[in-house]
This record gives sequence, structure tokens and C-alpha cells, in this order.
Amino acid sequence: MREKAKKQVFLTGVIVLTCANLITKIIGLVFKIPLTNMLGNEGMGYFNTAYQIYTWLYMLSTAGVPVALSILVSEYNAKNNPAAAKKLFRLTISVFSAFGLLASLAMLVFSRNLAEFIAADLSFLCIMAISPALFFVCISSTVRGYFQGQRNMVPTAVSEIIESLLKLCVGIALGMYALKKGYPIYRVAAYAIFGVTVGVIFGAVFLALSALLSGCLRREKTADFHAPEEIKSKAMLASFFKVALPVMLSSSLLSMSSMIDTLIVMRRLQDIGFAKEAAVAVYGNYTAYCVTLFNLPPVLIYPIVSALIPALCSAVACGNDKKISLLLNKSLKLSAIISLPCTVGLALMSYPVLSLIFESKANAEMAAPLLSVLAPSVFLIGVMAVTNGVLQSFRKQKYSVYSMIAGAAVKAVSAYLLPAVKVGDGYLGIYASPISTFLFYLTITALNFYFIARYAKVKFSALKIFIRPLLSALLCGASAIAVYGIAVRFSGESRLITLLSIFTAAVVYGIFLILLGAVNRSDTALIPKLDRIIEKVPLLSFLVSKKDN
Repeated sequence: MREKAKKQVFLTGVIVLTCANLITKIIGLVFKIPLTNMLGNEGMGYFNTAYQIYTWLYMLSTAGVPVALSILVSEYNAKNNPAAAKKLFRLTISVFSAFGLLASLAMLVFSRNLAEFIAADLSFLCIMAISPALFFVCISSTVRGYFQGQRNMVPTAVSEIIESLLKLCVGIALGMYALKKGYPIYRVAAYAIFGVTVGVIFGAVFLALSALLSGCLRREKTADFHAPEEIKSKAMLASFFKVALPVMLSSSLLSMSSMIDTLIVMRRLQDIGFAKEAAVAVYGNYTAYCVTLFNLPPVLIYPIVSALIPALCSAVACGNDKKISLLLNKSLKLSAIISLPCTVGLALMSYPVLSLIFESKANAEMAAPLLSVLAPSVFLIGVMAVTNGVLQSFRKQKYSVYSMIAGAAVKAVSAYLLPAVKVGDGYLGIYASPISTFLFYLTITALNFYFIARYAKVKFSALKIFIRPLLSALLCGASAIAVYGIAVRFSGESRLITLLSIFTAAVVYGIFLILLGAVNRSDTALIPKLDRIIEKVPLLSFLVSKKDN
């Protein structure tokens, strides 16, 4: 019963975060549509340039905080030492609040220097507008890590929704105000990006209130600690940074994929003949259209990793090899089941999907082939996220750092060399971005599997985890193309036809997942109440195998 309860907590956490991430990504997409229409390719270039700098600094400074806190808090709780978990939380929130304040001030003061360094001088106002968010995101990251370690994903989920809603409402409102005032496009972009800052501030306020109400800031008596020697501040912080620093470094290297595009590709586009404004516009089209859709599928996978890490840490601490293998294989399988149809769909249906979401047909046509090239990276980023989580849970974080360094090196070299490669009468140009991104994630994923096989010694079944979902995804993509092609021939292009094609593909995918044995009862049992529904439906009960094939 206890194991079953833990399994339900794990999957409940996955479901809560998945739902929250879906909501936030939908809100984010709703934000990007009018934003892209309002700013155009050039304005989105300034917006995304500043946002990539903010994201990289955020990853560099705080990305390891939630992971390290969730790992150590879950370990303290597993050892019946909750007071030590609270002590650690108080220490980390003090340290990172001060660090966040310094980072925000640095970004504000050196905004012009940063803009000049990336060859997008007019983006300095956007950098200034988003700089205060760094301080508040440091607070948010710390509180989220503590709650995730407690297996309580609700505060994280609610805060993410708050951030997204305010980003949408405030960002669009300020952008429209700036447009009506007749401000130049780089100033309009700065007004719009300030909505991100407002959202982060209110999300941090909600999390801070949640922390106060939970009592995690309240000091405990020393006698209440299960292991008094563990309460020393220096020892706690040393343990924390031992886990956090490699994750911070690996996460910052991961976000370097986008930063390399910003730093290298835009300069290289100018080297092969693009004017500065044209290079910003091409980069803006790629980031606004392709990267926006590329970032949607992983949202369904990251919650699996967030819930996997504390559960896997607990299993590792207890030496439960059977549970370790189960969690790892199921997480990889869920990642494949989610990412593979998205990969195939975005590759084969890039133009219809972009036209479904965005108004500009010309920009959709420009971005569609880029999205098709970028699509395979969706699968890789899902597998990479899970394997990173596994290495972190086994305290092998340094190996994920090695993978990231190798991936960043491959990305930098390919991003520099590929734009100038001759293709017909022109150059590869902006296509260097999706190609180098694929090489980046491929390098990291391959090395992660090598390190897991060597040091974690967990066995995988490629047939059960990847091959059957891949076959189902290919059939799903073929059905989407067939339905779309036939319908367009009779009635022309429309959003309704695209939606019909996607719906048909989803049904086909679900059917073949079952028929090919890609999904079985041990998978459905992980999702609360779904197994009971299958039991009550004779056809489903017959089709869905009770054992792994």
C-alpha cells in the first residue's frame, strides 16, 4: 500500500505540473500570436534577443536551485529529518535573493554593452525592461525547489499560471499602448517584454506567501532535528552547491543553444551579406515561429523529470534497484510516447500547423522548412531531459556537465561554419540554427546514455521504449498527411482541415500504440483512475495488454 501511495504521489505530481505547463504554454502561445503580429519579425528579433540573454543568466544563476533543493529535501525527508530541509531552504533563499539582486543590477547597468556585444544595439531597452525579473526568479526557484522536494507541485503550478497570465495581459496591453503612442518598434518591444517582469514578480509573491503559510521559514528547535550534525550551515550549503553547481553549469550550457544562435548566427548572417536589420528580422522569424512551436512538446515532458528526480533519489537512497529500473524505463517511455508524434507531426505538417496558429501566411511559408529541420530535436530534447534527471538523481551531475560542454562545442562550431556553406546559388544561412541545434541535442543525449550505462548500470529495452512508439508515430504522421492532402484537394486550405488532420492523426496514434503493444497495463496503472476505466470497458481491457510484451 505504501509503494502504491508513493506511485500515486509521483504521478499526481506529474499530472499537476503537466496540466500547469500545458496551461502556461497555451497562454504563452496566445501571447506570442498577437505579439508577433504587433512587433513583426524585426521587433520579435529585439524581444527574443533580450529574452535569450535573460534566460541564459537565469539558467546560469538559478537553474540548479530547484533540482538541488528537491534532491536534498527529499533525502532529508526519507531520513525522517524534515527540520533539516527547512534549515536548508532558509539558507538558500537568503543566498540566492542577494545573488539575484546583484544579477539584476548588472543586467540593468550593462544593458547597452550586452546589446552591442550581440550585434543588436537597439535591444538594450528590452534588456533593461526584463532585468528586474532576475531578482524575483531567484526567489521563485528556491521556493519551487523546496515544494518539489516535498512532492507538493501545486504552488509551482499555480505560480507558473500567474506568471503566464500576467505576461500575456500586461505585455500585450503595454505593447498596444506603445504602438498607439507611435514609438519605434524597439521601444514597443521593450514595453511588451516588461510584461514578463510583471508576471515573474507576482509569481514570486505568490510563492513567498505559500512558503510563509507552509511554515517552512519557521525555525525549528535543535532538539527536533533527527541528525544534529547535519544542521551546520556550512555543511548544508556545501552539500547543496555540490549538487547545484553542476546542474547550474549544465543548464546554462543547455540554454547556450539559443544564446549561440543569438551570438554567432546573427553575426554570420551579416558576414554573408545580410544587413543588420535583415539579420534581426530573419532571426526574429525563426525564434517567433519555429522556436515557439519547438518549445511546446517538451512542456509535457519536463513535469515527468521534475517528479522523477525526488522519487528516483528516494529509491537510490533506499537501494531499491527494482523501483529505480521501473521509474527510469517508464519515464523514458512516457517521454518517447509524447515526443515522437510531435516530432513527426511538426516535420511533416509544419506549414499547416504554423498557418493554424499565426496569421501571416508569408511568414509561415518562410518558417515552415526551418521547423521541419528543427522537428527531430523535439524527440532528442525529451530523452535528454530524462537522462539528465537520472544522472542528477544518481549524483553523477558532473557527467551531464561533460555532455553539455561537448554539445555546446559542437553547436558553436557548427553554428559558425554552417551559415557560410554554399547551397545552390546561395548559402545555408539561417538553416544553420536548426541543424546545429539537432547536433547539439544529439551529442548530449548520446553521451548521457553512455554515462548512464557505465555508471548507473540500468538496463533499457529500446524495442519497448522507442521502436513501437516510433512506428505508431510514423503511421500517425502518414494519416495526417493523407487526410490533409485529400481535404485540401477538394475544398482548399483552411484551419478546420488542419484541425481535422491533427485529430485523425491523434486517433490513429492512440490505436496503433495499443495494437503494437507500445502501451500496456503497467503504463496505464501509473495514471490515477485510468486503469479502472479500462477495466470497465471490455474492448479496452482486451486490447491493452496486462504485461510488457
